[in-house]
Amino acid sequence: MLGLPRTTERSGFSLIEMLVALVIMSLSLGVLYQAATAAARNVATASQYTEATVLAESVLAEHSFVTAEQMSLEGSFADYFWELTSWPVPPADIPPESGMVEGSLTAVGIPLQFLKVRVLWAGRSASREVELLTIVPLRELQP
Repeated sequence: MLGLPRTTERSGFSLIEMLVALVIMSLSLGVLYQAATAAARNVATASQYTEATVLAESVLAEHSFVTAEQMSLEGSFADYFWELTSWPVPPADIPPESGMVEGSLTAVGIPLQFLKVRVLWAGRSASREVELLTIVPLRELQP
């Protein structure tokens, strides 16, 4: 026994090292799980906004003109409730980027109406809404 050297080298991990590694791994997995859950929730919310926007665009497309000033309509589709309102456009409120000039409105005699659609639905913690606004002509119904 006198001539044999003692080897103090160990191979492998100790129990403490394994426990620390497991704790770090479990914390990392918890954070990843929360991130994946939040991402799935965000995708669902984005899908709801997309559906609400498509519904609002459909309602506006269905009403390319209005037949009465101060018109008000409402309805529902699936989980969404929509309301449509109109009011007169004063000539001074026509935006320059619309391509319409004030004189052309009075020259051809087209009365215009703001047309706003709001789509509302219940979210996880609060109600949500999408609102679109456009300008349409006021016309009489043709018999």
